[in-house]
Amino acid sequence: MRSTNAMAKLLLKRSIGTPSETTMAKRKDPAQERQRKRELWINRTMQWSGLSRAEVKTMLAQTRTQSFRLNPLVDGEVAPELLSRQVAWCPDGYEIIPEYLADYQQLADSGHGYIQNAASWLPVLALAPAAGERVLDLCAAPGGKSSHIQALASGQADLVCNDNSKPRLMKLQTNLKRLNVSAEYMLADARNLSRRQLEAFDKILLDAPCSGEGLMSLNASDAPLFDSWSVAHIRRLSDLQKRLILEAWRLLKPGGTLVYSTCTMAPEENEAVVDWLLRRQPDARLVPTDIAPLSNRVPAVQSWNDRDLTHDLGGCLRLMPGTLTEAFFVATFRKTPYVE
Repeated sequence: MRSTNAMAKLLLKRSIGTPSETTMAKRKDPAQERQRKRELWINRTMQWSGLSRAEVKTMLAQTRTQSFRLNPLVDGEVAPELLSRQVAWCPDGYEIIPEYLADYQQLADSGHGYIQNAASWLPVLALAPAAGERVLDLCAAPGGKSSHIQALASGQADLVCNDNSKPRLMKLQTNLKRLNVSAEYMLADARNLSRRQLEAFDKILLDAPCSGEGLMSLNASDAPLFDSWSVAHIRRLSDLQKRLILEAWRLLKPGGTLVYSTCTMAPEENEAVVDWLLRRQPDARLVPTDIAPLSNRVPAVQSWNDRDLTHDLGGCLRLMPGTLTEAFFVATFRKTPYVE
């Protein structure tokens, strides 16, 4: 007869399996898991957009494009043919002509411009920085938006760039030096900055960490991007974004402007965050973000998962993936001045 200990070990082994059996049970086929996530992404997009499955699949299969923003802070001649396709709603913004891609890259390497998706210009245009204003880029690396801030302010903004990663901050400094951008740098957790300075900035850009759905597509080349995507991750990011936007609000002067942006479509990371701040802060006012007529703009989400959002969020800028701009979200807030 087996001893009690031996029997217990046998039962435990049967319940948890051998190490190899347990590993095999937990391991998921990567291709199947990516396909499951693709289907979930399609269904979520159908839910918030109201579009058909065919419409959503067509939209999510679009190829992303890059654009070129000329940097006015560095002098130099640029071949006219490279600037022949100006983006009407962005000063110094141009579509990249594919056959000249190497020339655009050379300009970017020398600091004469910056290559990025045109949607990234939208939050800075909404912020409308001006000379003499104290401006904070709360999550600044790698620096595309920071350099755009100084470009719009003719290099005369009192710009502070923060990031919580030393390697990213060093990369940011390298990029801004190449672009001839003057800035003060901070290495800090953006969730705790108000301990250092309260209501210190005229304007703040919070281009928040997000799930990056604007960078994803249904094309096979983007399949690996689904490995880190999940609804659980979206929820964790939403919690982080709420902490960040509240901290940004504490850092903003009365009468100041805060722009919140993401490159994702998830309502939890966009309208839900905006609605949360408006409910929490009675001095917060949502200002319409109307930069230009954009063909891929869609109405803001007013309800999600059978829950209505409290405030009218029609002033938010929500973009579907388009030929020029990737999926993006921008919300602009004004902090009501104190009343004596």
